[in-house]
Amino acid sequence: MGRAVLAHLAAGTWPARVVACRRDERRGAEACRLARVVAAAAGTTGPDLEFAPLDLADADMVAGLLARVRPSLVILTASLQTWWLASLLPSEAARPLRGIGFGAWLPLHLPVLLSAMRSLSAARYEGPVLSAPFPDVTGPVLDRIGLAPTCGVGNVAEVVPKLRLLAAARLRTDPARVEVTLVAHHALLAGAFRPADAPAREPLPPHFLRIRVDGEDVTEAVDAEGLLVEPWSLPGGGAWASLTAACTVRLARALLAPRETRLHAPSPGGLPGGYPVLVGGGSVRPEPIDGLSFEEAIRLNERSHPFDGIERIEPDGTAVFTGRVCEAMRDTLGFDCPRLAPSEAAGRGEELRERFERYAAGHGVDLSAARI
Repeated sequence: MGRAVLAHLAAGTWPARVVACRRDERRGAEACRLARVVAAAAGTTGPDLEFAPLDLADADMVAGLLARVRPSLVILTASLQTWWLASLLPSEAARPLRGIGFGAWLPLHLPVLLSAMRSLSAARYEGPVLSAPFPDVTGPVLDRIGLAPTCGVGNVAEVVPKLRLLAAARLRTDPARVEVTLVAHHALLAGAFRPADAPAREPLPPHFLRIRVDGEDVTEAVDAEGLLVEPWSLPGGGAWASLTAACTVRLARALLAPRETRLHAPSPGGLPGGYPVLVGGGSVRPEPIDGLSFEEAIRLNERSHPFDGIERIEPDGTAVFTGRVCEAMRDTLGFDCPRLAPSEAAGRGEELRERFERYAAGHGVDLSAARI
């Protein structure tokens, strides 16, 4: 994910320097060199790009880098294990883990983000932070303990362009004239981007959808719900990161601009799920929606958590997994974790990573070969 964001940043015009960070100094420096030479090959100058080694769990190291760089924006993409490695399993080995919800992998995505937010807080960094690891759930978890990033990236923002393209094609108009309003959780992506040979997901997670053209409501005229579930197969694995990266860079540009831009994003201010947002001047805020109160929008996304394997998030930030997730992870990987408290995230995350690596190796998959 970080490499994809870096590639998008390097290929475009950016108003300031970009400092890319990674614990592995060799691989981080190589990624920066690749981004620079690709941009040059494409005929673009790109931003001033440099690499700095960084361990997000090392608060002193984070503070030192912040003092040197003084960033206007921090983008966090790191996790213990990238989300798509499970797709490398053979079909039989993957079957017990299919369809249980992305929340099953929360222990892999929360620990590094939690460490990073603690380090940023200790360094008294007050600028905006964009977060990639499963923001629809990690955002509200961290909000409960006062460490929520400014906003997440991707997810709901990835569904909106599909709807704009399909609605414009149906109406034979320019997609620029189409305005989508979507309140939706990450769980909706499985229904929005299904292959043509896959059955439609029923029921869909709760959501709110409206489509307008030049201000006129055309939601029913274009059959917006039908467009939402129209097959739209995308490449699996790491290729998806290019879509998330495009959404991330667009959000970052808007965030640093002086005037507000209307976009979509997950977990603004630590809210569950995704919303239409107004972005600019270093802040992100949910846009008011005609016909749907702010409280109703939040409840829609809270009711979607179980579709992604999260039964609920408790007041102290503890995530409670659905019974289906608990059973699948216990029976398949031997990982018995019905609840995940933030204080336990690091240990349980390392345990899950180790158990998954052993499971993959037992089915002939060397995960180290997939890491870049």
